[in-house]
Amino acid sequence: MHRDLKPQNVFRGDDGGWKVLDFGVALVAGDPDLPGDRGVIGTPHYMAPEQAQGQRVDSRADLYALGAIVYRCATGRPPFDAADPAALLYAIVHRMPVRPSALADLPVDFDRWCALALARSPDQRFATGAAQTSALTAALRGELDDALRARADAVLRARAWEAA
Repeated sequence: MHRDLKPQNVFRGDDGGWKVLDFGVALVAGDPDLPGDRGVIGTPHYMAPEQAQGQRVDSRADLYALGAIVYRCATGRPPFDAADPAALLYAIVHRMPVRPSALADLPVDFDRWCALALARSPDQRFATGAAQTSALTAALRGELDDALRARADAVLRARAWEAA
C-alpha cells in the first residue's frame, strides 16, 4: 500500500504508461508486524476516510486516493478543501464532494464513478485497480454498466453530493 498517492507522486512515462513514485510511507499489504500501519499518514487532500481517522487501511485507501486524483484532474480541484487540516479531515470523513458534473462538462456516469471511487466505506468502493480503471473508461463514455449505476445510486441516496 502506498498510503500517499497524490498528483505529485504520479508521472506519465515516456512510454505513455503511468508511474508511481515516493514509497516513503508504503506498507506491504497484509503484514501485521510492520510498525506504523496505523495513524494519520499521507497528504490530507487524497486520504481515504478510514486513513483520515487513523484506522487500519488496505489497498482500497489507495484506490480512494486515485479516485481523488481523477476527480481533481476532471474538475480542476480536489474533492475536499478547507482552511485547516482538521476541517479538511472532518470533511473527508463526514461529507461528499461537489457533484463533478456541476464543476465541469462531464457525463452523469462519471458522477456515479466518483461516488463509488470516493465512497466513505471501503466496501462500497471498487475492489481492484483494474475494476476501477475499466469502470472509469466506461463512465467517461457514458456507458457505465447497470450494476455499477445501481451501486452508485445507492451510495448517493445514503450520502448526497454537497451543493456547488
